[in-house]
Amino acid sequence: MAEMLSYAFMQKAFLAALFISVIAPMLGVFLVIRRQSLMADTLSHVSLAGVALGFFFNWNPNLMTLIVVIVAAIILEYLRMIYSTYSEISIAILMSGGLALALVLMNLTGGNSAASIQSYLFGSIVTITW
Repeated sequence: MAEMLSYAFMQKAFLAALFISVIAPMLGVFLVIRRQSLMADTLSHVSLAGVALGFFFNWNPNLMTLIVVIVAAIILEYLRMIYSTYSEISIAILMSGGLALALVLMNLTGGNSAASIQSYLFGSIVTITW
């Protein structure tokens, strides 16, 4: 175990995991109290559509994902404001729409970028940089 901590990338991975393990429960409680527990799931599905859009148009996938997620969050809050009684339905519709768009764009992009999209989807904690 001590040998693992001698590598810089493992130190960064453990620090990132520690940071996430402290912050995530606090945000989770806040989201559950506001009845937005599907918000993180929705934005993650929509972010996959942003990555697929980035690969489809040969743009920076990180920047495209940021733009798509911000637009989706604005749309989501707008739908929640209009349909306050059915706010969970608007979250589910946006989530499934984002995933559907991602799958269509991944299919249109072709096989070359499928592995890259998968690496964005699953990630790797040992590639954390400062």
